[in-house]
Amino acid sequence: MMILGIIITAIAYLIARRISLATRMPLLNPIFVAGAMVVAVIHFTPLSYEAYDAGGSLIVRVLGPIVVVLAVPLYKNKEVLKKYKRPVFVGVFAGIASSLVSVTALVKLFNMDMDILLSLVPKSITNPMAIEVVKMIGGIKELTVIFVAVTGIAGPAICQWVFKIFSIDNDTAKGIALGAASHGVGTAKAVEISDEAGAAASLSMGISGVVTILIAIIVVRIFF
Repeated sequence: MMILGIIITAIAYLIARRISLATRMPLLNPIFVAGAMVVAVIHFTPLSYEAYDAGGSLIVRVLGPIVVVLAVPLYKNKEVLKKYKRPVFVGVFAGIASSLVSVTALVKLFNMDMDILLSLVPKSITNPMAIEVVKMIGGIKELTVIFVAVTGIAGPAICQWVFKIFSIDNDTAKGIALGAASHGVGTAKAVEISDEAGAAASLSMGISGVVTILIAIIVVRIFF
């Protein structure tokens, strides 16, 4: 059954990728469309979630090592990143702060449970890191996976509109924003923009993940 989950996921992604390239619509993100296809297959066929997850979960486990590949554009553009090192770190920490503040404010505003807050804290970091954060601080792993997916899809879907509205033309700035806000999916989008944007996004995603983990652990141990 393990191979079945992998095959279904791969076919769904290939079809979703073709749809995305054919339509060029930001909202038809391959991850979103492929996810919807997999849900439809599980819902409308005899295939159970447990049977699919035997292979689907394997894909999640290999995401961590695959993310290392993003170090290639980082190395190629190391001189550019050295040149903009101050804006890079300011942008990364601004992204982390805005994410944590907005999550806390929304949870308090809508009077949500603490489990929701803890599940939302790692929403802007890559899935392998987010799952480990939830294991350490509490929360609901399944919700975190959903929040991470939604965040990753939303960033690339609206980034061009945001860049246009705020007249952001610098590729390094675009990469910092995408990496800090939308983790691996945002970084993949940044690579499409340019190698420079991809390098900035890789660095931004990595720093955001590490710092978010540290902040989450410290905050939970102090206040909870």
